[in-house]
Amino acid sequence: IYQSHGVPPIVTHNVIDSDSDEVLCHLRSCQLLNNREDRVKVVYHPQFLNSTSPVLSMDYEDFIRGCHMGVFPSYYEPWGYTPAECTVMGVPSMTSNLTGFASFMSRRISNPEQNGIYVVDRRYKSFVQCKEQMANVMWRFCQLNRIQRIQLRNRVERLSSMLDWRCLGKNYVRARNQALKKVFGVELPVPGFY
Repeated sequence: IYQSHGVPPIVTHNVIDSDSDEVLCHLRSCQLLNNREDRVKVVYHPQFLNSTSPVLSMDYEDFIRGCHMGVFPSYYEPWGYTPAECTVMGVPSMTSNLTGFASFMSRRISNPEQNGIYVVDRRYKSFVQCKEQMANVMWRFCQLNRIQRIQLRNRVERLSSMLDWRCLGKNYVRARNQALKKVFGVELPVPGFY
């Protein structure tokens, strides 16, 4: 087994012009450098995940399933695919109330948090309050024991049928047709599988 004695890098690739890469600059400014005493370690992998990668040979779905929680506190996201992907894979996630996903889920389930969908208030709270809310959510999540985390994952995965394309696709086709009709005066037939 090979063991390095230096500080592990925060990025898996040589990044062209790394001094102006926004992610790397932010990690450096926050002193997230993977020092031995750092309580948070970072592995920034600036590449799409797939099983043929020589650096991190793992498909995206396997990576998501291996996570305890997805954290996506977007300031604005028309839909929010990443928390939806977590839900489909049974992984609890945190998103903001400025995403279409949070709005969709909040209208359909009475207590999103009980079902592993944590919604951070970025609309009415300050940045500092939002950070505190996120920290509290993650702290409470870390207090769950193994059985509680498994039960939560099962509740999350039960929500996945709400995100099935056979259900959501109808709305997409309907919205697309409305846009085509309004802009071009054209309406396409709804595919037969809906």
